[in-house]
Amino acid sequence: MKLKLLLSLLGLTFFTQLAFAQTGEENLDSFVKQAAEETYQKEKVPGIFVAVLNNSTRSYFISGFANPDTKSVYDSATVFEIGSITKTFTAYVLMAVLHEKGISDTDPIIGYLPDSVKKNVNIRDISFLSLMNHTSGLPRLPGNMKMNNPRQPYENYSENDLYTYLKDCNPKPDGKSNYSNLGAGLAGVLAQRISGKTYAQLLDQYIFLPFKMVSAENAVALSDNKSQGYFAADDKTPFWNMNVLAPAGGLKCNGTEMLSYLQNMCFPKTDNSNILVDKLTTQTVAINAQVGVGRAWHIINANGKIPVIWHNGGTYGFSTFCAFLKDKSKAVVVIINQSGKNAACDGLGFKIMSKLITEQ
Repeated sequence: MKLKLLLSLLGLTFFTQLAFAQTGEENLDSFVKQAAEETYQKEKVPGIFVAVLNNSTRSYFISGFANPDTKSVYDSATVFEIGSITKTFTAYVLMAVLHEKGISDTDPIIGYLPDSVKKNVNIRDISFLSLMNHTSGLPRLPGNMKMNNPRQPYENYSENDLYTYLKDCNPKPDGKSNYSNLGAGLAGVLAQRISGKTYAQLLDQYIFLPFKMVSAENAVALSDNKSQGYFAADDKTPFWNMNVLAPAGGLKCNGTEMLSYLQNMCFPKTDNSNILVDKLTTQTVAINAQVGVGRAWHIINANGKIPVIWHNGGTYGFSTFCAFLKDKSKAVVVIINQSGKNAACDGLGFKIMSKLITEQ
């Protein structure tokens, strides 16, 4: 399904759920438990984990298992792949680097690439902003990416491979938002080149440490409490190693970390962070009258309601969703440890978010 159609359908679904939720008087915890269990039973997935922030209260809900083999269940410290939600982290650190260096995100990226790449006049109009809102014209994946390992499609794609592709590529921008893992990965590479720091160091500096989250380098290594991902029922798959394109979808987090991240999106703690979040959540391109894209984040504009800021993700083992209300300390995270379940994951997430809106 094309991204624009999917976003349109999600927007319509959200409006329907919002109207339905407004008539209900069910307790929030009971509502979430029932909604998660219904999705679990219907989809027959290994497990579902839901994390909810409602004002100052954090709540966690589980159905099924984080690892069916060991019968271990999710808790707030269970690590999972967040997939393309990583792009929102990448946009934050890129904007932070540009802000510190006095660089506008509408500036062209070509001056910050290797000399061999600068010779390609076809990329001279690509801006930092166009990488974050997917209007660069770059394809979803680079044409020279060889998926030799079907369960680790990104593992062998290096920084040199990326530059080789950029030397000769010919982007086709059309003014619309066309989802690109390549563009998001390149955004992270540029943040590293400009700052002189690794992606992990940038995450620590701008997000993990100031937001009181765990170090990016230790997010998986420190814990055996990991969810097992499934490509399909009874078909286990490993966490991805995304190499140079990790900024497009390589992060692993747990529920506590994700709610800390979203809480800092709802209420930034510093003036600089507030500036960044305002920019990240300001619409830069429209998908339709209700759905737009900011810098990485998607935005749903419900009539008369505060915009819902959200993103989802998918790896070969996980389907993921998160959303928040800026300035309201309301957020939700949904994790299903099976690939290809984004419709169910997004549907559950929007259903819970619509209920959170009525709890104001």
